[in-house]
Amino acid sequence: MKEIDTKLVIWLVTVVFLAGGGWWHLEAMSADVTKIQETLDTQQSELTIHVAAEGHTSGETRIEKIETQQNEMSRDLKTLMTNQSAICQATGARCR
Repeated sequence: MKEIDTKLVIWLVTVVFLAGGGWWHLEAMSADVTKIQETLDTQQSELTIHVAAEGHTSGETRIEKIETQQNEMSRDLKTLMTNQSAICQATGARCR
């Protein structure tokens, strides 16, 4: 009977220490998650302010200008290719 009581006590002490260690670890992780959430909230606020700044609208305008110029260049290249094809056909040259 005494042997069973000793084994039971050792088992219970082990379970109590494991449960306590698990609880401590869970509390530590909870604190870390809270810190990370606060950091993310701060960064989100800063990002919202940054995106609302005037610089982003001028960047969008520049991108629109670049896209317009790119479309014009594409049309010019198509015109040049058409003209070259017509010249090659008119002269009978082998153009590639």
